[in-house]
Amino acid sequence: MKKTLALLIAAAALPCSAATPLPSPAGLYETHQIEVAAGLELKPDGHFRYGLSYGAVDEEAEGTWSTAGADVTLTSNPMPKAPAFELVRDDPAPKGELYMTLEDPGFEWGHPLEAIASSDSNAGFEISADDSGRVDVSGHAPIKAIAPEMPVYGPTGQVFPLSPDRGHRLFFRFHRNDLGKARFDGEKLKREGDALLMQRYDTVFRFQKVRP
Repeated sequence: MKKTLALLIAAAALPCSAATPLPSPAGLYETHQIEVAAGLELKPDGHFRYGLSYGAVDEEAEGTWSTAGADVTLTSNPMPKAPAFELVRDDPAPKGELYMTLEDPGFEWGHPLEAIASSDSNAGFEISADDSGRVDVSGHAPIKAIAPEMPVYGPTGQVFPLSPDRGHRLFFRFHRNDLGKARFDGEKLKREGDALLMQRYDTVFRFQKVRP
């Protein structure tokens, strides 16, 4: 009994070994998912390069990376200027009517303008204009705000409030800016072994390390 107690005391007195540090995530990563072509290079000097082709989406980015625990964080540098809509005119229309038209953006847009709308009873529903710009708002409470959408990429984050006291004929101009350049501002990638997981476009992209 005394011998056992002495062994326990001796073991408790031994210094605890430090936790084994995670290996550096630096290296080249690729995806092997269906209909996805993507690559991510984390350079040992803390810079990264990234490219993604997913359906109609094509984007790229460069900047700096860092680690926070097991995760990897990406920050674009230089930070791209986000594409934006400019409301050029808001002409009056009969109450309850809504029109949305877009100045020719200089490239194939693909369809009339679409937007996410909100009302007192619905925080977010999709609306779309016909070829004349008219939006069918029947069955909806008066729309209080809209967020125009880009083809493929979706809303820019801009919200345009509307007065419920009258109808609106909205005429927008689109500024492409750095469309196709990904804006990573502290984008976190979860680390799973030799893979990095990126949540983007309602999809999880798995980047598998192919070489250090």
